[in-house]
Amino acid sequence: MVTTPDRRVRRTRQALHQALLQLMAEKGYESVTIQDIIDRADVGRSTFYNHYSNKDDLLKDGFADLRSLVGQRPPNATGAPEGGPLRFSLPFLHHIQEQRHLARAIFTQSGLRPVLKHMEELLADVVRDEIPSTTPGVAPREAVVRFIVASHLACLEWWLTESPQSTPEDIDKIFRTLTQPGIEADGR
Repeated sequence: MVTTPDRRVRRTRQALHQALLQLMAEKGYESVTIQDIIDRADVGRSTFYNHYSNKDDLLKDGFADLRSLVGQRPPNATGAPEGGPLRFSLPFLHHIQEQRHLARAIFTQSGLRPVLKHMEELLADVVRDEIPSTTPGVAPREAVVRFIVASHLACLEWWLTESPQSTPEDIDKIFRTLTQPGIEADGR
């Protein structure tokens, strides 16, 4: 039987995640201390350690939530699940739009590079799940995965810095237009 955490646990974890996100946007991941997090979340140190062993565990837990969000199959215009190796794109872009302040900081502040690395790995895991491992292609599978992730992050960075008025749908369309030919040329 799968049990979900009770409301108090969910609220505490949400407060800790929000505190970490806000602090990362303000001063970078490396500068954030556990004391900063618990002060911002208004919880005690023992409460923090009941849930996480350190701030890296808290960050990874937040990425697990993001992983479940972008790993879902979004519906297409007809309401059916959209398939293919790029289905993660639009849900991820919508999430980034909601967290635009933090996302901009991740791409511009050197103190947030470890967070960007986690984001790259999360997207790579999602893309690996979307690309059939048995389909032979011209390029090695991992090269295709890294190409898709790098292309997506490049479009994302461009959106945040150069075209903030664009919508997630606009960026998804640009990403797919630029990336799809490379995937199709590889036979995936």
